[in-house]
Amino acid sequence: MAHKAATLMSAAALAIGVPLFSAASDDPFAPPERAWQQDAIYKNTIPTGWETLVLADTEAEREIARKVIEIYRLFESGPTDENLSPLIAERYIQHSVFIPNGRAPLAELFGQSAEEYPVVIDIHRIIVQDNYAFAHVNFRNLDNENPNDLGMAAVDIYRFNDAGLLEE
Repeated sequence: MAHKAATLMSAAALAIGVPLFSAASDDPFAPPERAWQQDAIYKNTIPTGWETLVLADTEAEREIARKVIEIYRLFESGPTDENLSPLIAERYIQHSVFIPNGRAPLAELFGQSAEEYPVVIDIHRIIVQDNYAFAHVNFRNLDNENPNDLGMAAVDIYRFNDAGLLEE
């Protein structure tokens, strides 16, 4: 199955290289004993000159990609349960231990961040196959106003239901 790439947007970002983790011992190859010893959350690397790349074969898959981008833009600007309702199912299933299930907790979490900080979500890639979407993103300024915040890289995996709503 061949994928067609469509460039949806471009943006430049600051690129800073840093170590991926620091181990608790003096041995540079010793694994970290705790997750926070990885120091990865605030030492991300943002590529320069990136463009959002969308891989989707069908119009239905391209529509899912557009919805994923719209959801991220709402997360940046101040999502509410109401403005997310055309995109996300009320009984949305969340697999993160940090966020409860449901559309409302997701809106509340990102809504508070967007209200308090200049949230930016860099969307690097979206790959859609059938009703699944995989998004490679970088979340910046979720909890701070630092203009040099390197953010937190993530790969989100989404499942859309037959009604076209993000369900999981």
